[in-house]
Formats: sequence, C-alpha cells, structure tokens
Amino acid sequence: MEVEYQDIITLSDENKYVVASKVNLNNSRYVYLVDINNNKNLKFVEIEQDGFLSELDSDIDKELIKQLIPLFYNNSIKDIGKML
Repeated sequence: MEVEYQDIITLSDENKYVVASKVNLNNSRYVYLVDINNNKNLKFVEIEQDGFLSELDSDIDKELIKQLIPLFYNNSIKDIGKML
C-alpha cells in the first residue's frame, strides 16, 4: 500500500484520517494520521508489508512513538518544502 501526504484513510473505527506525515524507521514504514472531523484524534500507524495498517498502542509502543514524533516533524517540514 502506497500512502501519500493528504491521502484520506478510513480506519476500523469508521473515522476518516488524513496522512499528516510518514517516516521509515528500522525497515518499517509509519504514518501519522489526524482525524478530519476531530483534530484531537491522532493515530500513529505502521504500514505492514502486506499493506494492512496496525495502530501503535500509546502504552505498549510508548518508546517507539517517542522516537517517531521528531522524525514525523522533520519529514513533514522537508516534504512540505518540496511541495512548495
């Protein structure tokens, strides 16, 4: 599954999310999603090799999420600059 910035993805909770950022880390691909109807509803998701999306758990994956947040930020700045 190829995911691009501003793609709209509907998750199993039936909410629609926009791709706010994406990053590769340790041979895995991750996306940062924001609910288009409630921007306080955020998801950090791994794109599995089979294309399925697996939401990271804020308790179990706490350290991974801490690693990903600055990467999402830096990639967003870099990628947005390319789009301008």
